[in-house]
Amino acid sequence: MSDVLALFSNATLPVADMALAAAAIFFAGALRAFVGFGFALAGVPLLAMTVGPAAAVPMILALEIMSGLQMLPKVRKVADWRAIWLILPAALIAAPFGIYLLDVLDADSLRLLIALALLGAVALMASGLQIPAKVPLPVSLGIGGASGLLAGSTAMAGPPVLLYFIGRAGTPEAARASMFMYFSLTGAITLGFGFASGIVELSTMLLTLMLSPALFLSNVIGSWAFHATGDHHYRPIALGLLTIIALATLVQAVTN
Repeated sequence: MSDVLALFSNATLPVADMALAAAAIFFAGALRAFVGFGFALAGVPLLAMTVGPAAAVPMILALEIMSGLQMLPKVRKVADWRAIWLILPAALIAAPFGIYLLDVLDADSLRLLIALALLGAVALMASGLQIPAKVPLPVSLGIGGASGLLAGSTAMAGPPVLLYFIGRAGTPEAARASMFMYFSLTGAITLGFGFASGIVELSTMLLTLMLSPALFLSNVIGSWAFHATGDHHYRPIALGLLTIIALATLVQAVTN
């Protein structure tokens, strides 16, 4: 028992850093539960300010899995599973290459990559560009591959697939559910590769476990906000918040 307590003690951050990390996870989780995406987009850059990007990426991936399990009963029947399985195999193949980038890039290079991926996602959503419900198979594979590469390197599987799911879904609720499940699955796949390669450390996962209550609370609050406000306001709110986070991360990467 004492050995287990020692492991958790060694993984713990100073109180102020624990509070900041919990706040980052809560904010990102509430955003994701509200709009169906944005957990990694918001969580990685915010969490990286406390623990660094190399630890933030696997932490967010692990939390994606926990969040998916918590929300599974609510979203599994609404999600477009055909759309998910069309792109998931390509993401599975590309994820190890993203993990390689996570291993070889320095912290500031990772922050820059994270900021650019986030700004790309915001630009795509703000452009009003629409992807038709049916796209050629090579396009679907390309979307999945790009998503897997970003999932491995930044935990941000979202930018390539946001318009894909929004274009295929008949309702905002279906798009939200599909993205929720896809990000949980890619998180599980990518984290598995991270463990197999030895990049993910036990102390990082123990820290994630200690901070997980912030995620579970955020899922409840975010889901309540989605159903309370309807589906008319979620996009501009998400765009505004993600833009601020992207610019802050970019400034941090450049100034360092």
